[in-house]
Amino acid sequence: MFKKILALVLALIMVMAVFVGCGTKKTNLGGNSDGTKETTVGTTVDAEGDDPISDEDTDEESDEEDSESESDELVSKDTIDFTANPDIVVDDTSPFEEWTIDMLLTPELFQGSDIPDDRDYGGYEFNVLADTTNVNYEFIDQSDGDLIKDAVINRQQWIEEYVGIDFVLTETLGGYGNMDGFAAEIESASGAGTPYDMALAYNLIPPVVAAKGLSRDLAESENLNLYNTTKEYWGKEIKKEIMVGGRIFWMSDNSSWNNIRQMLCIFVNLDFFSRINPTMDKADLYEMVESGVWTFDNMLMLAQNSYENTNFGDEKTDGADDGDMYGLQAALSGPWLDTWLYAAGFRYTKLNNKGTYDWTLGDQPVIDFIDWWQEQLNDNDIDKSDSAYSKESASNMFQDGRAMFALSAIRIIEHGVELDYTVLPMPLYNKDIKNAYSTPFSNDYSSWLIPKAAKADAFERSATVLELLAAEGNRRLAPVYFEIYLKRQAASNDEDMRKMFNVIRNSIVFDMGYLYGSVLKYDQNGDNPGEVFLATRRIWAGDGTGFHSNISTVWASIGRSVTTKLNNLMVDILDY
Repeated sequence: MFKKILALVLALIMVMAVFVGCGTKKTNLGGNSDGTKETTVGTTVDAEGDDPISDEDTDEESDEEDSESESDELVSKDTIDFTANPDIVVDDTSPFEEWTIDMLLTPELFQGSDIPDDRDYGGYEFNVLADTTNVNYEFIDQSDGDLIKDAVINRQQWIEEYVGIDFVLTETLGGYGNMDGFAAEIESASGAGTPYDMALAYNLIPPVVAAKGLSRDLAESENLNLYNTTKEYWGKEIKKEIMVGGRIFWMSDNSSWNNIRQMLCIFVNLDFFSRINPTMDKADLYEMVESGVWTFDNMLMLAQNSYENTNFGDEKTDGADDGDMYGLQAALSGPWLDTWLYAAGFRYTKLNNKGTYDWTLGDQPVIDFIDWWQEQLNDNDIDKSDSAYSKESASNMFQDGRAMFALSAIRIIEHGVELDYTVLPMPLYNKDIKNAYSTPFSNDYSSWLIPKAAKADAFERSATVLELLAAEGNRRLAPVYFEIYLKRQAASNDEDMRKMFNVIRNSIVFDMGYLYGSVLKYDQNGDNPGEVFLATRRIWAGDGTGFHSNISTVWASIGRSVTTKLNNLMVDILDY
């Protein structure tokens, strides 16, 4: 059956020259493992100058001597209880498992929008303010024969023809470093009477725009199906976390290339894993996930005795650093660090019975987890070097074979991973906290907003285009990137790895406290204030200051002020 699929892929695509499975070199998507640029997305090999993988995320010791010998013992399969936990929901399904490549490449077979085909805007120039962080994954000018890039182009061209518009892009620097500047551009254009029809932004920018009262409430549109729970391209989780009092000032779809590729998970170096855990293999890891016993504790146990100082000696580093071997690369101090909070089933904020939000950082279960994880991160088998904030630790460390378990975004597959590897969802913390796996998104995912200055007719035109972008992402992009590239190509020889991709995508979570983080900042004189989630990252990263020694100390200092800010934000949004 798989040979037939391969044959069909070759016939349809004609350019999958390097179509290999887990355990060999993966076809590149966006960049080479040596850091050189490459435009290919898995189906071609000709470089054309496209951006390489963007990483804007540049946002116990043994008790006694007699226990040391015990800690040095290798973990065996018998150490882990594989008994299925009935309280854990594991969704590894996909409705497209048995679909042929031909079917996956047929948009008409997927759910689309309800926008009628008689809508015509007469060649209107549809102006999009596009963040340079995201634009190359949402709009592409010219085909180079790559299947995924062609899907992006086809979505754009189909929408232009369907409703009679021409996309006109104005690219501007956004990202984490220019959030206020991006918002100022929207404000300036709106004030001049020439508002943009839409903005494509780095994910932390829209709340800045919304907090300034510059974005339209998307829930007011007659053309956006945000309240239609059957429209699978609008994720329920993000809508719930963005919405305040029924108002939605920006949105992200769950079907575009740039959003699916930002899913965070655990990458496993299987050779490294087998060396440290010789009685186990990847089938045991899959069984742990499917049985609901892939937990923080079991992950840490499997990472025991894995640290190795590989660059000690003449002219080499004396001490732990990124050049060494680690059981877990946990993204310490980096922008993925709060992922562990979400994996444990917590959020920075929680919905109250008034339909607004409260902080959770003063809740005892959250405090207990943050303190516990801080203690675990002191283990020698976990990477905690100073450069953990960089892309070096985020992806290269794993790809260079220096981490057994590594927290990273799915997109690192696009580099071309030359390891025998697999992927697993984030681990479970406590079945009493959350009864399902959790997949947060990395920074850099695409968010869309419509400026408030857009008049009624212009607003509905923009809403129509936004609905089509999401729906056509579901029909043209998700099948190609997720079902073909990730599951048929990256996991071509591993049916269980495909299931892991399903678990990861079926478990996506969001957090209001993070989504609005760029306008919910704590004030701490002389202590480099920032978004509330940065405080937790600084605790786990070992900030070294008394203020960041633990969450209780932090919350005692900032709790009152950030609660006031959260309450004021809720009032402002409800008053818009």
